[in-house]
Amino acid sequence: MIPEVQTVPAQVVSHYRLLGPLGSGGMGVVYRAEDTTLRRTVALKFLAEQTPTNRKEGERLRHEARAASALNHPNICTIYEVGEEAGETFIAMEYVEGRTLSEVLRQGALPLENVLHYGRQLASALAHAHERGVIHGDLKPLNAIVTPSGDAKILDFGLARRSNPTEMDRKTLETATAEPATGLPGTFPYMAPEQIEGGDASPRTDIWSLGIILYEMAAGKRPFQGENLYLLCNSIVRDAPRPLPARVPHGLATIISRCLEKEPARRYQRASEARAALEALSPSLEDRSTVAQVPLPRQRRRAILAAVVAAVALGVGFAGFRDGGFWRRGKPAVPSRVLLCVLPSSSGGDSSQSAFENGLADTLSARLGELGTRHPLAVIPMSVTQERHVTTVDAARKEFGVNLALVLSAQRASDEVRVNYTLVDARSHQQLRSGTITRPASDLFGLQDHVAESVAAAMELQLAPQEKQTLTSHGTSGPAAYDYYVEGRGYLQDYTVARNVEDAITLFQRALEKDPAYAAATAALGEAFWRKYQLTHDNHWAEAATENCLKAAELGPNVSAAHACLGKVYSARGDYEKAAKEYRQALELEPTSDDAYGGLATAYEQLGRLGEAEQLYKNAISARPSYWATYNWLGLFYEKHARYEEAATMFSHVISLAPDSFTGYYNLGGVRVWQGKYAEAIPLLEQSLSILPTGNARSNLGTAYFQMRRYAESATNFEEAVKLDEKSYVVWGNLGDAYYWTPGRRPEAAAAYGTAIKLGEEALRVNPRDAQLLSSLAMYHAMRGERKAALEYLGASLRLQPRNPGLLFNAGLTYQQLGETKQALEALEKAVSMGIAPGMLRDTPNFDGLRDNPRFARLMETKIKE
Repeated sequence: MIPEVQTVPAQVVSHYRLLGPLGSGGMGVVYRAEDTTLRRTVALKFLAEQTPTNRKEGERLRHEARAASALNHPNICTIYEVGEEAGETFIAMEYVEGRTLSEVLRQGALPLENVLHYGRQLASALAHAHERGVIHGDLKPLNAIVTPSGDAKILDFGLARRSNPTEMDRKTLETATAEPATGLPGTFPYMAPEQIEGGDASPRTDIWSLGIILYEMAAGKRPFQGENLYLLCNSIVRDAPRPLPARVPHGLATIISRCLEKEPARRYQRASEARAALEALSPSLEDRSTVAQVPLPRQRRRAILAAVVAAVALGVGFAGFRDGGFWRRGKPAVPSRVLLCVLPSSSGGDSSQSAFENGLADTLSARLGELGTRHPLAVIPMSVTQERHVTTVDAARKEFGVNLALVLSAQRASDEVRVNYTLVDARSHQQLRSGTITRPASDLFGLQDHVAESVAAAMELQLAPQEKQTLTSHGTSGPAAYDYYVEGRGYLQDYTVARNVEDAITLFQRALEKDPAYAAATAALGEAFWRKYQLTHDNHWAEAATENCLKAAELGPNVSAAHACLGKVYSARGDYEKAAKEYRQALELEPTSDDAYGGLATAYEQLGRLGEAEQLYKNAISARPSYWATYNWLGLFYEKHARYEEAATMFSHVISLAPDSFTGYYNLGGVRVWQGKYAEAIPLLEQSLSILPTGNARSNLGTAYFQMRRYAESATNFEEAVKLDEKSYVVWGNLGDAYYWTPGRRPEAAAAYGTAIKLGEEALRVNPRDAQLLSSLAMYHAMRGERKAALEYLGASLRLQPRNPGLLFNAGLTYQQLGETKQALEALEKAVSMGIAPGMLRDTPNFDGLRDNPRFARLMETKIKE
């Protein structure tokens, strides 16, 4: 505690005997005292003398102290009593021996183990308080005690005074950083920007203060400085934090950076999320050589980048190579860790030219992606880029949260090919590196190799000899075959256009005429046949796809793409056992393959092997701990199985790693909807929409309003969602629900459900074992009063996944809509026992008829552990 500053005569207040002063501040004087009734030492805080101008403030403090007295947590100083004696208000608190964290920090930065230990305890204490509606409002090292046993305890919960922004320009920095004797709220360096601007304290201001403390423990200094109070406050509101030292591991730096987002909506929304992120870090597992040199929330310069030093020597004699300023002094820095998206420039030209450019981007992104096993480099697969229709740097930043884009353009003449590449900072659009490679048209191998090596050098990657060999692998000895293959890959990028698929098939067949043993081209032909099947639903093409994927695996048993091709075909047709076998083989051959990780985990999940699926998602995270997509997969898995807080933790990691991507926000918002926490969900979903309007985010927002029974607003959001994603049966079904319950619009519901059924049945022809789809079709038919079809689809769904909590919830809704109360209650009881939040039942209008049922009432009383 604070050293004694004076002695006082013995004095008794209520049943407390004062032993000596501990300190004083803006709220009054604190004494060490003895509780004469319970024979224990306490800290007795007397509030400052009341005047007519601060009497209201004193009443607020008494009210908040009484609320804080309900807190019971090992890392919170307990408040025993709030009382009055002779007109003076006092608060009796636990007496905690030890040193303040501010005293500990005078020695400088703390060891990583201590930073994590104290950080987890402080975050846990905040989580406990916030869940009970108590905000600290003045969290700082002076308000945390480190006990002799090495634990941290927070003092003064709920007792902070609010700031008066008009006083700030009249206070010196020395006054602001001293004890709060001025009546101002503690120490300005720990205040959130919105508090400095006059806003109220909130859980997110406490999270900001936690971030400052974590930074100070890790760095031995504060992230914001100023020679006077004005400059300090200006820095907090406007500046990025000072760079963390190189010794601070990337994982911890990411958490600190997330806490210190200027915009409250971009911070952790709950202290439990920050606690979970800190608990996920292990001092023994942290990569000490991989650091976050500059975690800048304002500039969004974190995510997944590669920590490397010297460039790969390009050698001499590269025909036509033009240095784009790479070797000049003063060149802008390439991020130390890279999340990269490869973008063809789409600069015009005929379809063949564009296809070649797209194919070059596809093959290059695949090669660079394989480097992720040794370097903290993550590359967005071209299949994902094309699926999301991402064609610009801005779109890549918003969609994927990338911090670096590689823009490629290629021109082919009769006798030569020229490739221009530019590495672009995704936020600032600054061109960091560029170059041009020109090779004879007959030397496509040399062109591809030089482009790959040049880009690796531009990103300052040091490649081992084996990595260089991988980077220049082609899978065929025939340049003409490779040329056809690259162009075919380009056409296949836009597989929703029938003509493109036809052209891809033709080019892959020509490649195989040149080299019949070309396994990669055979696998690509199988994929093209499968895309044609998806367009035509002609089973002939599905058989051709399977045949060619099988042949590719025979030709190239060590070619990952061949096995992934088979896995994709088998999984899409619902043959999950065979799909799992092929994806396992693909993953062994290519440990960084997103297709293999995601495909294998999905197959396990569909087979009911949930433990193995979960572990596989965790393995994917371990393989690339800085790649946000792997956390997103695991979050979706947890959400599907009603493990909502675990899902929220994963989606919070997504936001930390890719704060400029909309994905984490709408998924975290979706989880909060499932939990019935609509007030938390709506800002997250609006944040997602502000980055990029998507059908998923708009649909989740519509669901939040629906569960709040604001049906007209719900319908408006679902109508917008349909415009954004008109092929989604889920969105159409949601729109049907909104119409059904909106007064005066029920006649419109049947048509919306009909569209959802039509789209769903089209998807069902591809995969008849999609349990989620079958369940949704059951609900849509039930809402239309089509009993037979509803029960058939429902039975098929539950036979496939009888213990899926989401499907059991859907079953309860379907049965209730059909008037089968007993079956509805049985399904809902199972769903709630497996994690479905009772609030979802309470807020779903289909269950209003069950409110007087005792079994349903008991479900509403169920406590769900978060």
